[in-house]
Amino acid sequence: MVLFLNEKRRGWIVIKLKKPFQVLVFSAFGAALAFAGCTAKKDASKVEEKSEPANATKPAEGGTGPVAKVGDIEISRDAYNQQMARTKKRFERAGRDIPVALGKRLKENIIRKLVDDTLIEVKAGKEGITVADAELDTKFAEHKKRFGKDENFQKYLERTGQGVEDVKKDLKSNMLRENLFAKIMGAGDPSDEDTKAYYEKNVDRYKQREQVKASHILLKVSKEMTPAQKKEKQTKAKELFKKAKKADAAGFAALAKENSEGPTASRGGDLGFFSRGRMVKAFEDAAFKAKKGATLGPIETQFGFHVIRVFDKKAERQRSFDEVKDSIKTTLTAREKSKKKRELLKQLREEIKVAILEPGVSLNNKRPSIQPTGPGGKPINPKDLVKRAKLPGPKPVDKTADAKDKEAPKKAK
Repeated sequence: MVLFLNEKRRGWIVIKLKKPFQVLVFSAFGAALAFAGCTAKKDASKVEEKSEPANATKPAEGGTGPVAKVGDIEISRDAYNQQMARTKKRFERAGRDIPVALGKRLKENIIRKLVDDTLIEVKAGKEGITVADAELDTKFAEHKKRFGKDENFQKYLERTGQGVEDVKKDLKSNMLRENLFAKIMGAGDPSDEDTKAYYEKNVDRYKQREQVKASHILLKVSKEMTPAQKKEKQTKAKELFKKAKKADAAGFAALAKENSEGPTASRGGDLGFFSRGRMVKAFEDAAFKAKKGATLGPIETQFGFHVIRVFDKKAERQRSFDEVKDSIKTTLTAREKSKKKRELLKQLREEIKVAILEPGVSLNNKRPSIQPTGPGGKPINPKDLVKRAKLPGPKPVDKTADAKDKEAPKKAK
C-alpha cells in the first residue's frame, strides 16, 4: 500500500553503531539529515537557493598513503575514498551537506567497515574458504534480477554511486562472511523451551489486530477543481454507489475496473486485508464500522470520493504459539548469529594486528549515539527533533489506493 511517510519514519535515526561489520553509514545518513533539518532556517521541503551552510563539512580525503593496515594487508586510501564518495552522494541526493558533527564519525565508521571486511577475508583465507567466480556470477545475477528491468538496476547504481564491480565486491565480501560464520558456528536452532519462553515474554507482539477486507472505486478530486467540477464527481459517485449496492462481487469489480481512477482499478479495486492505521481516517472509520457485505458511499477523503464494498472482517485475536513458533525461531537464530559475529570480530582483532594509519581516527573509542544539541549546548530529545526537522520527501498520497502494491511497514518490535 502506498502510505503517508510521516516525519517519525524518515526523520531522526539514533546511531548506536553496535554492529562491527556493517558500514552503518545508512543510519548515520538518516540521523545527519534530521540533524541538519533542525538547524535549517527555512522549511527544507521548499525549493530555495542557498549557499553552503556554515555547519557543513566535506570530510577530508587528503593524503596518499593507506588508511589502515590489517596484518600485512594495507587498506588503500582509494578504497576509503570510494566509500566516502558513495556516502556523500546519498547526502547530495537529499540536498544536504555532511555536518561537521558527523564528519569524523562517518570517517571512523567507513574505516571500521573496511578493517572488519579485511579481517574476515584474512580469517576466511586461513580457513580455506573462497568464493568461486561462478558462484559470484550466480549471486550477482540473482541480485540484479530483484530490480526487474535493467534500467532499474542502472538507476540504483547511479543513486548509490556504485559500479558493477563495486556491487560484486560487496556481494563477495558478504558471501565470504556468511560462509565463514557458517563453518565456525555451525547450525543449530533455538530449543523449544527458549522459543516458548520468548513467546510468553512477548505475547502482546503476537496479537493479530482487527482487519477488514475491502475494495473501492475512487473518483479523484483535486484542489484545482472548481466547485462545479467537484459536484460533478460527487454526483457520479452517488450513481456508482446505487449500482454497486445491487452488484455482486464480480459486478463490483467490473464497476471498479471501468470507473475507478485509483491504482487498484486494474484489479477491481481490491485492497486486500488491512488493519487500522493503514488507511486515511475517513475511509478507515467507514470500513471498520460497516458490517461484512456492506456497500458504503460516497465517502469523501482528501483524495476524492470512494464507493466501498466490505467483503470480510477479522476480529482481533491472539495468535497461538504454534502459529508463530517458526517466526520466533528465525528471530532468535538471527540474534544469536549477530552476537557470535560480534564475538568473532572481537577475537580476530585480538589475533590479528590492526594499525589505523589515518590521523585523528581511533576505532577503540566507545561508539555513542549522536546527540544533537540546541541553544546553550542543551541536548535535544530525538522525539522533539522529529517534530522540528522538515525533510524533503514524498507528498501524502492515497493510502487507500494501493494496498497490495506495497505492504505497510510494521511497527518496530
